[in-house]
Amino acid sequence: MKHPVRIALVGVAVALVGFGAVYVIRTLATPIVLDAPRPAVAPDLVDSLPQMPASVVDASITYDLSSALDSLEVALPRSYGDITQRLQAGNNRRAHFAFAVKRSPFHVRVNGRTVSLSATIEFEGRGWYLPPLGPEMSAACGTGGGPRPRIVATLVSTARITPDWRLRTRTRIGRLEPATDSARDRCRVTPFRIDITDRVIEATRRLLEQGLSRIDDGVARWDSRARFEQLWRSLQRPLRFTDSVYMTFNPFMAQLGPIGATGDTVVAALRLIASPQVVTGPYPNEFELMKPMPRLESGGRVGSGAQVLLEGSLSYPVGSALLRKVLVGREVVQAGRRLTIDDVEVFGIGGGRIALGVNVSGAVRGWIYFTGSPRLDRTRRELHVPDLDVDVGSQNLLVRGLEWLSGAEIRDFLRERARVSEAELLGRLRKLAEQGINRRLSDGIMLSGKVHSAEATSVRATAADLRVRATADADIRLSISKAPALPRPPARPRRSKQRT
Repeated sequence: MKHPVRIALVGVAVALVGFGAVYVIRTLATPIVLDAPRPAVAPDLVDSLPQMPASVVDASITYDLSSALDSLEVALPRSYGDITQRLQAGNNRRAHFAFAVKRSPFHVRVNGRTVSLSATIEFEGRGWYLPPLGPEMSAACGTGGGPRPRIVATLVSTARITPDWRLRTRTRIGRLEPATDSARDRCRVTPFRIDITDRVIEATRRLLEQGLSRIDDGVARWDSRARFEQLWRSLQRPLRFTDSVYMTFNPFMAQLGPIGATGDTVVAALRLIASPQVVTGPYPNEFELMKPMPRLESGGRVGSGAQVLLEGSLSYPVGSALLRKVLVGREVVQAGRRLTIDDVEVFGIGGGRIALGVNVSGAVRGWIYFTGSPRLDRTRRELHVPDLDVDVGSQNLLVRGLEWLSGAEIRDFLRERARVSEAELLGRLRKLAEQGINRRLSDGIMLSGKVHSAEATSVRATAADLRVRATADADIRLSISKAPALPRPPARPRRSKQRT
């Protein structure tokens, strides 16, 4: 017969063991809930933007010569002289002559920086001579419907833009002589020894010299710099591509290249040396972008083509959505225990670092946080966090009985899978730049170009967002068809009729 006390003790022990087994089973079946603190936020690092190489923005400035032609048309009338008005031939009181001129419109020919303007002058002439004895004699040429003698007048004008952006011209007579050496283009009244051709050339020269000085003086007085300053200011204003996406040229140097011509139009090649950027975010501060117009240089080329800096802002909600596509639903085995990723969250913590919160279920349930500095994987062309590791706050929690959760498996899994491709970051920005570059900036100024493939160069994490920078090769051109034009001189004052 068993001892009743011993039987009672055994029963109690069995009951306690059974209760303990149930407790352990229940503990293992119910996941442990994590309550890791969010990582602390530090001040942002100072932004240090690497200097961009100089880019060339070609600007072709088209000069319409119509105003210059108007100036010359005013300077030299289309007709002058009077065939009925006798003029004394030098000191010879017995010899007189008269002429009447009709001029063709000026035609333009451009060779480099030199503009030649030519017109053909046809005239008729008459000479009179009163001999000491006998009646007055006369002779004529080009009258009565016969062929008229011709003179060719060619004006040569050289234009330049001074280093302080002033337009200057120097106009001179290049050719003023009979059109040919034939008798048809000479009006000599031989019996009287009067060469009316030379008289017409002298009268024409006087008219031209008076008119040419007016043209050059008028150009010198004209404030061409103000027009160029207006162009310079327009190039410094941000261009809006779409909401929160803008382009800035940031020009800092200007060079005047070769000058050519197309028909009657002069085309000057202006090279702007700039650092164009496409940025996202609020509208750039125009006051900070405005720089004084530099002195105009001449000659050499700096670089070839353009490199555009693309700077995109990746907001953390967008970054979280991109990572959810590749992480949510994935399973990780950590220390023999299976975990499922239910959600992720990315946010900035300052100091150039980000935090990746991972919500897991399985052996444990709740949030655990990892931190690290984002970098570019240039081989795979992806954004990743190679130093991603368990945050200090989460690590302190795991030390108390969950050391297995701080192992390398989930950390290495996140380092490998928590990536965003460059195409996701820059594709839309490059397309917006391509579309936005081709546009009319203002009246007479067209912007055109093409943005080629972009490559990310750096990434910077702030507490507000991720700033991704890339460079893209581009061809950017400005076509300026409404360039500063030569001023038109005032019309000749009409002579008032004398009162009789």
